[in-house]
Amino acid sequence: MEQNKIKSLKARMLEARKNSINLFSDIGHRLESVGLKNGVEWINDSKATDIDSSYYSLELMEKPVIWIVGASDVIRDYTVFDKLVRYKVKKVICFGSYETQIKYTFAGITEGYAHKETLEDAVSTAAEWSKEGDVVLFSPACSSFDLYDDYKQRGEHFKSLI
Repeated sequence: MEQNKIKSLKARMLEARKNSINLFSDIGHRLESVGLKNGVEWINDSKATDIDSSYYSLELMEKPVIWIVGASDVIRDYTVFDKLVRYKVKKVICFGSYETQIKYTFAGITEGYAHKETLEDAVSTAAEWSKEGDVVLFSPACSSFDLYDDYKQRGEHFKSLI
């Protein structure tokens, strides 16, 4: 009996999260659909400037994910993503100057991993790797200050590349 209650509550919580994506669609750079190209959905989540925001975004994805994640010199615990990445993410593309921590966390648990210095190169790699039915999620999980003025500028740059 208790198990059924837990399962029911979990199902309702997941459904509420999925429904909340509609609320975010009105916020620029937060789970913003950029378009469909060759059967691949491109999502701008540049506003995801921390691990919790990117975790939430990955959790909502229902298609195989090519995840473009940003790198910074701030030490973060990316291991919180372990199960989620194993379950949802096909390939990880890290962009920016600092990638070692991300590389050691994700390279061995996905089908592919790449490090690119620029967002242009990251998007190009995502386009090469993605297949019809995939989603490319640009959800950096870090601030933009080492490369951009703010998340808005970073998000606009991403959108201009699609």
